[in-house]
Order: sequence, then structure tokens, then C-alpha cells
Amino acid sequence: MNIARIKLCLLTTIFLLSRQVYCQNSKDYFKTQIALGELADPQLKEVSGITESYRKGNFWVHNDSGDGPNVYLIDRQAKLVKKVALEGVSVVDCEDIDRVKIGDKYFLVLADIGNNAGKRTWTCLYVFPEPHAEDPDIVAKEFIRVIFLKFPGQKRLDAESMMIDPIDNMLYVISKREFRSTVYSANVFGNKRQQYFTLNKVVELPFTFATAAAIDPTGKQLLVKNITSIFYWQRNGREPWKQVLQQEPVIVPYQVEPQGEAIAFDHAGNGFYTISERPFGLKSYLYFFEKTP
Repeated sequence: MNIARIKLCLLTTIFLLSRQVYCQNSKDYFKTQIALGELADPQLKEVSGITESYRKGNFWVHNDSGDGPNVYLIDRQAKLVKKVALEGVSVVDCEDIDRVKIGDKYFLVLADIGNNAGKRTWTCLYVFPEPHAEDPDIVAKEFIRVIFLKFPGQKRLDAESMMIDPIDNMLYVISKREFRSTVYSANVFGNKRQQYFTLNKVVELPFTFATAAAIDPTGKQLLVKNITSIFYWQRNGREPWKQVLQQEPVIVPYQVEPQGEAIAFDHAGNGFYTISERPFGLKSYLYFFEKTP
């Protein structure tokens, strides 16, 4: 790591820590995180996305860049249950995963949206029927829909955060390295025939380096995570997220994980989970944050 990069990291850390003063709130909405199990399987060294599965207590996760087009089902003790590959897919840098209900079926959305070098004009989403534990270990290519995304104008931004509003199926992507991480959106599930979408700017957030995001199954709660903090907003009814995200967020009590880049609500919105990569051989755990009464 060169000196310029070290200076950038130090400045970023100082900036992130300074933002915490802005977001502090006297009420704790969630209890302190509890480790449910250690992620020890050698196939899962760089987990950067998580979402709950069709079966309560199981989760879909995926690795960061360096892995193939794979998703992994783990249980509540972070033990590997199943590995599923996507046929005919070549991924670049998968950074997040979510579920979406289209009609009466649930689909997984694997977000290949990383752009560290700033070379990608278009990034991708892979949408496919959610597998079950007893299903084959490969999703046939005819069942995979590829959606291409780009940021407005000539921006070639890096993103690690993707979430889908369960109320209207609107897609949201959050940039990572802008001075203020910015939320963008697109109605990618409204037209099955359209393949290419330009994201629209929604709102700037009061921090940078967003690494994960989630909306709860009721569409009333939203979380965004960066390197040091987890930020929480509550929504009244169908209040636009643009309006909600302009309000001061609450910081959730959080013990920083080693390169934590994944967050997801539980099925009922009564808490949320995080999990991290395993840089330099450090341990990773599946954590649960229970919502306070």
C-alpha cells in the first residue's frame, strides 16, 4: 500500500468517525449484537452479501470478487448447507444479494456491481428463481435474467450496496466512494423485456463508504452500513425513501467486524444480521441484532 493510499484511508477513517456525532441518538432501537456461529467453511472467505432465504433461519450469501457465479445457503450457525452455481454466467465483482417477489414467486438478485478500478460503464444484476435445498446445484441459464445498470451521466461509480423495496419492488443502489454515498434507483422489475437501465439519483447520505444496505420485509425500516457504523431509518406508511433518508439517521450500537460488508433483516423485521469477510485469516461470525420492544 503506497503513502497516498494510506493517507486516503486515514482521512476516510477520520471522516467516518466524525459523522457519528451527527447521527447519535439517545434511544437504542436494537440490542447488542450476538454471535450465532463462526463462518469457517473454506469456500466462504470473502462473504460480502447476505439475505434471508425462503426457510427461516437460513441465509443466502456470496463471495466478493475472485469467486465464480455462486451463491451459498448457510444456516443460523453459519454452517454451509448448499452451494448453487449459475450456468453460463461470468461475474466480475459481486457485492450484494437480495430477494424479490414477482407474482407469486421469490427470486434471488445477485448484484455484480463492484467497480474498484472505475473501468465498468455497465454493471449487472442476475435474477433467478430462489433455489430450495433439495433443488439441483446449478441454475440453468434459461432461468437467469441479466439486467444491466449504469449511473447517470458519465459516472463510473463503485457500489457495494443494493436493496429492493418489498412494497413496490423498486431497486436501490448506493455508491461507495463518493464524498457522500448517494442512493440511486431504477424500476428494473416493472418491464420484463427491458434489459438496460440508467439509475436515477435519489438522495445523498451524511456519510461515505457504504458497504451494505437492507430494507425490512414490511418496507418500513432501512439500514445502511459503512466500515465503522450501521445507520437506521424508520418509514411512516409509504413515505418516499427520498424524504425518509433526508432525516437524521440513528446509529445502531455495533462492534466493528473485520471488513464487514453484509447486512439483512429477518423475515419479520424484528432484528437484523451481519456477516463479514475473513481478511488476513481473521474470524468471521454471523451476528444477530434483536430489535428492542
